Amino acid sequence: MSQPLIKTSDANLHMMNGNVPLHILKDINLKIDASEVVAIVGPSGSGKTSLLMVLSGLEKASSGNISVAGHDLSGLNEDQLAIFRRRNLGILFQNFHLITSMSALENVALALEIAETGLGVAKIREKAVAALKEVGLGERLNHLPSALSGGEQQRVGLARAMVTRPRLLLADEPTGNLDQDTGAMVIGLMFDLARKQGTAVMLITHDSALAEKADRTLIMDHGRLSEKSPAKANTGVRKPAGAKT
Repeated sequence: MSQPLIKTSDANLHMMNGNVPLHILKDINLKIDASEVVAIVGPSGSGKTSLLMVLSGLEKASSGNISVAGHDLSGLNEDQLAIFRRRNLGILFQNFHLITSMSALENVALALEIAETGLGVAKIREKAVAALKEVGLGERLNHLPSALSGGEQQRVGLARAMVTRPRLLLADEPTGNLDQDTGAMVIGLMFDLARKQGTAVMLITHDSALAEKADRTLIMDHGRLSEKSPAKANTGVRKPAGAKT
């Protein structure tokens, strides 16, 4: 049996707020398989984004084990973590984070250059154009972000995140700045593209309707992660995320 793409064991995250200690993530046990699409829901401040930070290696767990794509993140230094992210992760942000002075095509091409794929300029352009066409922006290649709508900017962000064909896509409230219909369209496009490429997805969202489109929905509550029971078999008892049925 193949190993899960993500596996955490009793992962904890402690941080300080001034002189006040905070226990942000509490004994997180999580498994996500390759190509699996998982949504995490929960109120603001429950620890969702902190979990994303730990899984991306941008924050180090205080205790426990974190394995992503076969890498034990606790054993990697900052340079190694940067290489790990370039080679394995795509990240989609709520606020788009496009480079405002660069066109849609240039924003996507830059991701390939940073990934150090060894591709020449012509091949980078070819792949960037193809990625933008896949998200329906073939006619917007040379537009700056300021000339694009919010939904179009997020689709550029999606193309940028997926152009390197990452093993894992981390999406942090990617519809937070979009209206409901546009958000649903972006999520549907993201899930379809990820399943086509065989990319696993971890989606953080407040929108339970969007979460229902995922293969599984997990619930974060006060730093603890549990799995949402199927509605038809809901007994009112939650089980730990990744637990066998």
